[in-house]
Amino acid sequence: MSTFHGLKEGDEVELEITQKSRDGRGLARLNGLLIFVSGASPGERVKVRIVKIGVRHAEAELIGGHRMAIANASA
Repeated sequence: MSTFHGLKEGDEVELEITQKSRDGRGLARLNGLLIFVSGASPGERVKVRIVKIGVRHAEAELIGGHRMAIANASA
């Protein structure tokens, strides 16, 4: 179980999904670690639980469908 990025499996964090991976999962970064989130889309802010940590990336699951849309600043 790695804690190199200050995270460990089971941690709950809030992330901003910035893009989609080739396989359709949402992508976010936290402390330099790339995090894959199934069911999340770019532009969402989500609360997730870290389920697996690798050297360069982690996988996370949505917690209770907790999502918050990020307001677009277009005027």
